[in-house]
Amino acid sequence: MSVQEEKLYTLNKNHGTAESIPLVKTLKLGKTHLAAMAALLNIVGLGMVSGFSAPGTADMKRPGSRFTNITNSQVTWIASLPSITAIFGNLFSGYFSLKLGRKAVLMYVSGPYLASWLIIAYAPSIHWIYVGRLLSGLCIGACSVAVPAYVIEIATIEIRGLLGSCFQLYYAIGVLVMMSFGIILRWSWLAITGALITAVASLLMYFMPESPAWLLSKGRDSEAFESIRFLKGRHFDSIQEYSATVDHIAEETLKTISIQEFQEPQLYKPVVLAIALMFFQQFSGVSALMAYTVEIFEHAESSLDPSIAAAVIAVVQVIATLIGSTLMDKAGRRKLYLVSGVFITVGLLILGVYGIIYKKYVLNQTVFGWIPLAGFIIFVASFSLGFGPIPYLMTPEFVPVHSRSAVLAIAGIFSSAFLFIVTKTFDDLRTFVSDYGVYWVYGFFSLLGCLFCWLCLPETKQKSIREIQQSFLSDIDKEQDFISSYEAI
Repeated sequence: MSVQEEKLYTLNKNHGTAESIPLVKTLKLGKTHLAAMAALLNIVGLGMVSGFSAPGTADMKRPGSRFTNITNSQVTWIASLPSITAIFGNLFSGYFSLKLGRKAVLMYVSGPYLASWLIIAYAPSIHWIYVGRLLSGLCIGACSVAVPAYVIEIATIEIRGLLGSCFQLYYAIGVLVMMSFGIILRWSWLAITGALITAVASLLMYFMPESPAWLLSKGRDSEAFESIRFLKGRHFDSIQEYSATVDHIAEETLKTISIQEFQEPQLYKPVVLAIALMFFQQFSGVSALMAYTVEIFEHAESSLDPSIAAAVIAVVQVIATLIGSTLMDKAGRRKLYLVSGVFITVGLLILGVYGIIYKKYVLNQTVFGWIPLAGFIIFVASFSLGFGPIPYLMTPEFVPVHSRSAVLAIAGIFSSAFLFIVTKTFDDLRTFVSDYGVYWVYGFFSLLGCLFCWLCLPETKQKSIREIQQSFLSDIDKEQDFISSYEAI
């Protein structure tokens, strides 16, 4: 019996479950879903931070607003500022979620998260809006690292794809809340809505357990056992059973991350893949287009009310993400990503072609006014199937527990940087290449994303962390890894 097995046996014995019981395929996962939902409510807040820009800035420009003569430059700063401080949130969360725990990070950021919305709601000047947005960016950066790690670590292989893809679903719900309420509420009340959601998320998370994988990594075995008891229910069989189900986390958590590991293909390849996934996700243009949805429909002079069109798109995003969540563990990550990229390009082509025709010819908006909405719906629905959820699902899948926080932090930093570039340059890019030219640029990057997937992206569906890690090794490395594993036995 290995040292780890002996530790687990002793732990089970202390809790009255030392008997050897075979692995059970059917698990009681109700509380696992509950814990995941509590963590993912923080991602609703992330979606609300992103979704605030479109209805919020449009309302600030309307007569009777607290601010007058708000400029396009100020609008771009409101949209892009959170992505600057999100970089620091990613960095801090990567460190503290490893030292303090995934749940602990989410609890610590809940106060600043709530404060950021209240600062925006009661801002006496545009500069205080900037302050609130900067603070909210710090918090969403922290959550974007801690939440995926927490969700992946409490999930079994069978539901990992479903729960992992819920990151994008809850983000889409947050955007939908802002777009829908933006039809009837002023921008300050939108901020108060964000504060209420944040308060509910922190309250629910308070009653959830810490990640058992993280607890095991810190030698807090009894707490890990109780965490597993909560997640699986009182009648689970043994901690060995659960460890086997979640990729033998007990073995992985004995390790610690080191700089030297980043020179090994099992780590540097996942990092490169994660950065590439984040790059193509952001350079599909989704963040910019969603941030300026209302303004885009105003420019297109569509026959539809811009605010209602934005809300319709947000509804489509939620529905498409739900569909993608159910397909993730059936169709596989690679296939969904490819299909997503192709149809993202189709949607952007429709918007681009409409822009050219609209510029050259006078179109009857009663007859053709639906075309921008159709193109936008195809674009957003396709993004929500693959380009949106898959980077957040696959990044923690690529790496073992001990290096997960570090890799998520690195991916998050690059994602935030790409997000800032895309949202801040959108208005200038639109001026430089015209309204329709923007769609061609983003469509080009989406096609590149498809090529990247075809050539480089491995499939992770229904695979353990060990199997995924071996896919990054050369044939020689795989042989050496097999020999090492055999000798260890």
